[in-house]
Amino acid sequence: MNNCANIFEENKTIFIVGPTASGKSDIAHRLAIKLNRAEIISADSMQVYKQIDVLTAKPSKEMLREIPYHLVGIKDIQENYSARDFHDDALRCITEIHSRKNIAIVVGGTGLYVRSLLRGIFEGPAAEKSFREEMNAIANEKGSEALHTMLMQCDPVAAGSIPHQNVRRVIRALEVFYTTGKKISELQIEWNRPVANIHPHLGRLYLWGIYWPRSLLYDRINRRVDDMIEQGAVDEVKRLITYGILNNPTASQALGIHALSDYIKETLSLQTAVNLLKQNTRRFAKRQLTWFGREDLFEWFVLYNESSKLRITDLMLNNIA
Repeated sequence: MNNCANIFEENKTIFIVGPTASGKSDIAHRLAIKLNRAEIISADSMQVYKQIDVLTAKPSKEMLREIPYHLVGIKDIQENYSARDFHDDALRCITEIHSRKNIAIVVGGTGLYVRSLLRGIFEGPAAEKSFREEMNAIANEKGSEALHTMLMQCDPVAAGSIPHQNVRRVIRALEVFYTTGKKISELQIEWNRPVANIHPHLGRLYLWGIYWPRSLLYDRINRRVDDMIEQGAVDEVKRLITYGILNNPTASQALGIHALSDYIKETLSLQTAVNLLKQNTRRFAKRQLTWFGREDLFEWFVLYNESSKLRITDLMLNNIA
């Protein structure tokens, strides 16, 4: 570790992002071990929930013993957790990590969380309970496509980036328009603040992304879903349903909840549900890549096989030193 002698003389925050199943979490963990004085902050909107383990590919108990992790399993599935919550919690964690003279490693695939730390929070209007209840009633009666059509009429740019299944985000975009008369897609342009190498709250930044050629990534996703099924994803969803996850508009968006719920309700066969989960996960990965593709400050590492992870970790370590 001689080449790391001066690494800890200034505050540093490393971001490692990428689509689901890209191996970013494994790379971040390996890097943290090599650095020996690093702590990891999860930027995954579903890993914050205590009861969702298999579907979110949470760090194993062994990994949690090896490295300090933050913002993993901190909320019950009955609770909502927003980008504002993450922003505030993550900044507090980073400040504490730096106070210990350690390096903060932010790893995850929730683009909104990552952007909130780098560029600040987009401040929209306060939530309107009556409006949201009205929109949820429309979704329940006519389906999520009806809400999405409404959004397409008033803000086609936002509609193009938000899938109709994400009712919560569709309602928020509609809420912004009907409350302010402005499109959320236009308001968020104001959010694109430049990011300097030295961030006032994060210290020196290292921004890295993990990318696989599309066919290899999709193969990894398919294998991950098969592994999740073997690890008990169906039983986990059964438990989550009894805990009331379907009543939480945030937690219920976890990949696999709806497809496997349909299997449990016997409206889909297991194989059909698994195939649907694979398809939805591939689509989600594509959206993640589109989101992170807009963050042109990230340096992307292309992987082709598992051994690439070791080389990538060493490259990162050398860049930090």
